[in-house]
Amino acid sequence: MARLLPGTAVRVRRGRRGDLAQVQSLLGAAAGDRLERLFRRILADLGNDVYVAEDGAGEIVGLVSVTYARSLVRGGLSATLDGARARLQPAGTILAGLVAFAEERARKRGCRRLAAPVDPADPADAELRAALLARGYRPGELLVAELA
Repeated sequence: MARLLPGTAVRVRRGRRGDLAQVQSLLGAAAGDRLERLFRRILADLGNDVYVAEDGAGEIVGLVSVTYARSLVRGGLSATLDGARARLQPAGTILAGLVAFAEERARKRGCRRLAAPVDPADPADAELRAALLARGYRPGELLVAELA
């Protein structure tokens, strides 16, 4: 199910186990068994979708991750954009395309809402925030407690 992002030569497909090294590089994450186990679990979990964007040479240049949950209060399925990253310039074009792709996938799963928490202190989230606002997302309030 690889598809071209509109206006780009980048195609989006579901993430696979073999993508770990490139995803790790894209995220700037440290290597390790823990990351590998987590990545495998997320890919296997039906409550998560991970999609990668790759250029013509097969290099992963972006990713978007969506988590799904049933909501008693909202009356159906809700989705949360767990994160989106892009390294190909202009990153905003790729991010906007990945967000649009995530919205489409969430709609197909029956979601009535897609929330996208962004961290104002994280420079990587600044581009994502700009892409979300350009797509019509509106700022809301998200209260967070670190449990670790």
